[in-house]
Amino acid sequence: MDQYFYNTGTIQKLNPRWSTTGGNAYRNPRGSVLLTVVIYLFVGIGMVLVILDQATNHRKISTQQVNLDQAMYVAEGGLERGAHYITTNIAALVAAASTTTNISGTIGGGSYSYTITRVSDNLFSLVSTGTVGAVSRVVSITRIYQPSFAECALWSHVTGGIYFALGDIFYGHVHSDDVLYFDATSGGPIFHGLVTSATNTYSIQNGSITNIEFDQGLSLNTKFGSMTNVDFNSVATNSLKSIATSSGLVLSGNSTITFGGNTVQITNPTKGWTNYVYTPPTEGIIYVSNNGSTTGSKAGTVIVNGGTISGRLTVVAENNITVSGNVLYTPDPRVTNSTAALGMISGDNVSVGTNAPNNLEVDSAIMATGTSGDGSAGSWGVINYSTGSARGNLTVYGGIVQSTRGAVGTLSSGVLSTGYKKNYSYDSRFLNTPPPYYPVVKGVVRFSSWQEGPRQ
Repeated sequence: MDQYFYNTGTIQKLNPRWSTTGGNAYRNPRGSVLLTVVIYLFVGIGMVLVILDQATNHRKISTQQVNLDQAMYVAEGGLERGAHYITTNIAALVAAASTTTNISGTIGGGSYSYTITRVSDNLFSLVSTGTVGAVSRVVSITRIYQPSFAECALWSHVTGGIYFALGDIFYGHVHSDDVLYFDATSGGPIFHGLVTSATNTYSIQNGSITNIEFDQGLSLNTKFGSMTNVDFNSVATNSLKSIATSSGLVLSGNSTITFGGNTVQITNPTKGWTNYVYTPPTEGIIYVSNNGSTTGSKAGTVIVNGGTISGRLTVVAENNITVSGNVLYTPDPRVTNSTAALGMISGDNVSVGTNAPNNLEVDSAIMATGTSGDGSAGSWGVINYSTGSARGNLTVYGGIVQSTRGAVGTLSSGVLSTGYKKNYSYDSRFLNTPPPYYPVVKGVVRFSSWQEGPRQ
């Protein structure tokens, strides 16, 4: 029923949404309440949707983080399997025609794939990718290699009871398959590199082993290579003679060499050469073989008259190498940057000759293997070291690897009496860049330079 009210002399119809209770007209609140409820409802739904969306995003982020962590574990697992594969198959990898090897597998709920790449002859890299769900992680080892014998400041199979004593200072790896002998008088020798022995003991006199400085430790029961593994002249493509045949120079019989910077003067009766000038390649190797005999003029021996070395060269003799003059790098790597490097590898001995000058210097990585089969000890030493008079210092800048430690002089009450006094320094460049084709230590693989991501 319609309602009316009186207003300033007129009768007007009352809007049903207004009330006159208490004599005053007012608006009915039921509509605005409903509108407010609807607004709050929409706001609440929106907040719920936002909360649900945030929860979903957090759940996605959490799942992604878990997958990222698991993918890293899988990638590292693949890297470990790749490293094991390299260690157990290093010889085949070096000899393989292909430069890459790809292997894949699974770990838990993820998959991995790794690639082994041969960077150079004995240098490899390893990259492993681990994948979990849609997430992948990559880890790598950029330097995997077989160390060469040139990383040793001194290596010997037999020590001959020769003591390391005061005044002996070594900066590279020192190893012996035999017992190491130390004299701790006044502190004794100093070793700035690792010292290892294949035996489980050592000999010390005039003090305690604690008096001797081992910057990187003394490790017993540790093997490091074998001279018998040096391949001189087998038919294998990586034997020293095969390499020289394809990439260097092969001579036979007695040879005399004089270094002249980037060239070499060679006298070799078999070829009819007298001071023939030979220019080695960038990575040079000269191999001197026996000419049907291990003695006399047909033996594969080399006399090094001395000279200067500006390039990179390795000289190999199936028998003896005798040094009769100063052999010097130019430019000198101890003073300025230099790529000059020399290796001298003998199947018998590497010796200082009787005609060598006093205060002799030999810049070279020296290797006397004693593996020719003629009974040679395989030593670095001085011919007739115990006769005559004192000849000053014998400076070696490089490294010495010998089957049996040789002698270079004698002392009387600590004073040089005959021969030379040792002044040996290790050429640290040889850790990464040994002389060309220098023999590697078979059965040993080193890993360094781990990083997340692929090889740069």
